[in-house]
Amino acid sequence: MDASEIETVVGARRDTKTHLGRAVSAEQRVYVLHSHECLETGTDLRECDYSIALDLGIDVEVWGGWQDQAVELSIDREVGDLLPVALPAEFRTNEGEKQ
Repeated sequence: MDASEIETVVGARRDTKTHLGRAVSAEQRVYVLHSHECLETGTDLRECDYSIALDLGIDVEVWGGWQDQAVELSIDREVGDLLPVALPAEFRTNEGEKQ
C-alpha cells in the first residue's frame, strides 16, 4: 500500500519515532503506520517488531474499544502482543474516520 494511502486509512500523520495503527472492524484488518525512523533503516518492514507482533494476531478483548480509530502502537514485551494506546490529538487527521 502506498505511504499516503496508509496515512489516510490510519487517520494519522506518520511520526518520527512512534508507530501508529488502526484496526478497521469492517475489514477485520489492522494497519500499521511505521515511524520515519523505522522506514529510514531500510530494513524490510516485515522484519519490524510491530509487524512481527501483528503476525501473532490481536487480542479482540484488548482491541474491542479501540477499533476504527487511530492509535499509538505498543508491544507487550512478555507475550509479544500488539497493543493499542490512546493517541494524542496532534497525530490525528479526520481522513481515517471514513473507514
